[in-house]
Amino acid sequence: MVKAYLRYEQVDCFGVVVSPNANVVYDHTGKLVLTAALENVVVWNPKLGTAAKTLRPVSSGGACGEVTRLARAPSVFVAVGYNDGVIRVWDYMKEENVLTLNGHKTAVTALRYNKSGSLLASGGKDTDLVIWDVLGETGLFRLRGHRDQVTDVLFLARGNRLVSSSKDSVVRVWDLDTQHCMQTVVGHRGEVWALAVDPQERRLVTGSVDQQLRVYTIADEDSSQPLRISASADDADDTDTLPPASRPSRLQASKEASEGGSDGASDGAKRTDVLTLLGTVQRQSNDRVVTLEYDEAGEILACQAANKSVELYRVRDEADAQKRVKRRKKRQREKAKNKEGKDED
Repeated sequence: MVKAYLRYEQVDCFGVVVSPNANVVYDHTGKLVLTAALENVVVWNPKLGTAAKTLRPVSSGGACGEVTRLARAPSVFVAVGYNDGVIRVWDYMKEENVLTLNGHKTAVTALRYNKSGSLLASGGKDTDLVIWDVLGETGLFRLRGHRDQVTDVLFLARGNRLVSSSKDSVVRVWDLDTQHCMQTVVGHRGEVWALAVDPQERRLVTGSVDQQLRVYTIADEDSSQPLRISASADDADDTDTLPPASRPSRLQASKEASEGGSDGASDGAKRTDVLTLLGTVQRQSNDRVVTLEYDEAGEILACQAANKSVELYRVRDEADAQKRVKRRKKRQREKAKNKEGKDED
């Protein structure tokens, strides 16, 4: 009985299923899951429980960096960020590296495509944001203003804007046409780790290390009001232009362009207040937020925490909320009436 294990032999080894330092994404069909496995990306078929494909990078300079971020496009492409600052765009169906981008000095910690998949925004531990033209295979410009690692980014189609969050506890709204920071939002008590916007781009939700989710309304492009929250004058955001690159050479960040507008502008300067605080939602978990995601209809908001718990919130419009309040007050009145009847008996 002691040596019964000798009857069994190893048949197969799965290796690393998923690395803890990167996110997990579905492909555009929702049938495949892409996970990081050290320097590789594994494409899984959850229905069959098998690894369909493996994306293995090849580096001429030695070992490749570990995967730190994944972002899917609305097609067969996926952008992969590595801890050495490199971004590789893969055709995961052909297992082919179609584009390599180099614009960060350190690990890539935030990646997001716009809705059409033509633009890619990246953020890193170097506190920089870079906007890439994926179709033109070129870097457009660099945005500077955060004072710590960039944790998440997302595009707002209305007004051609970009929203970014950072470990400096600040959320910034960028105007991509003028390449400057148009609003700095300070509200969380600690590092901001996740952003989510509903499909209609009416609400923006931010998640942090505290126990509150902050919900903001997004102003229309033509509705503007003076900016109420701003940083000091020394917190100016710089913009660098990135030169085009011929494939397959890497895109290099080089020449510096003129400085963009700073948050500490004079009192006479007018800014656009894009985000307005609507309210806060209390979370049950004490751990920091890892991911925020709306469903396709915008009716459910999922919040994943660092302790692997997932909280689901139902999004209600004003009419539904009022009906819910009326039903609650009605039940309270009925309970109070029943209690008075029992006391009289």
